[in-house]
Amino acid sequence: MSKTSNSWEEQFKITSLLVNPLGRLGLFGLLNLLQETAWMHAEKFGFGMKDMESQGLFWVLTRQTVEISKWPSFGNEVHIRTWLRPPEGAFVTRDFTILDSNKQEIGKATTSWLALDRHTRKILPIQKLRNWEDITSTENTGLSTDKISVAGAYTKLAKYRVRNSDLDINQHVNNTKYAQWILDSIPYSLHKGLRLKSYTVNFLAETHLGDEVQIDRAENSCDPETTNQGASTYRGICVEDQRILFTAKMNWEKQHE
Repeated sequence: MSKTSNSWEEQFKITSLLVNPLGRLGLFGLLNLLQETAWMHAEKFGFGMKDMESQGLFWVLTRQTVEISKWPSFGNEVHIRTWLRPPEGAFVTRDFTILDSNKQEIGKATTSWLALDRHTRKILPIQKLRNWEDITSTENTGLSTDKISVAGAYTKLAKYRVRNSDLDINQHVNNTKYAQWILDSIPYSLHKGLRLKSYTVNFLAETHLGDEVQIDRAENSCDPETTNQGASTYRGICVEDQRILFTAKMNWEKQHE
């Protein structure tokens, strides 16, 4: 771990706990590493969970985009560096670069965050939280957290009940679990035949312990049987009240290995 200017870097070894059945770091594992790096950065720079909790606040991840050109294999090392951009309106943007053991870039990510009051759930004007000039950077990955449309026809894929193990330390469903639900709803043959190039997610509503979440796939998603690359769009719905909890898009290509 190291601090460089206003950024923070963590080094990770791809262990057996992080690889998927193909022997590589997968999306769920990568999202957890990004989350860990962001957590450490926030703690070291004075706006982590304890600091926010003392003010009656908590962070909410609203959007995320990840692009990756090479998925590390078991035994490889990766370096993940993160920093904050100057706030825009109520939002704080956090960027990441993902580097291999030779410090060559193999991926990047960007995330959008809001600060909420723990009791009222109201959004806090971010400029009132602290002076951001001393901990932000104008460096930019070039990625954006685009809005994913909820319109169109969808096909039901699977349903999952929110369990104790899905919750994070704030008693919210961990953001990585949404990706895991999508991945678990995709046939294993596609996991073996396709390589994920990017993942974008919009978090639209809170999910609670005990909720039943339905995962749907947009009918206009590209067919991997007839195309070499394309995109698939998903959404999660709370079965009880039909609230749309999140939308997500995965860009993929057929494996060349």
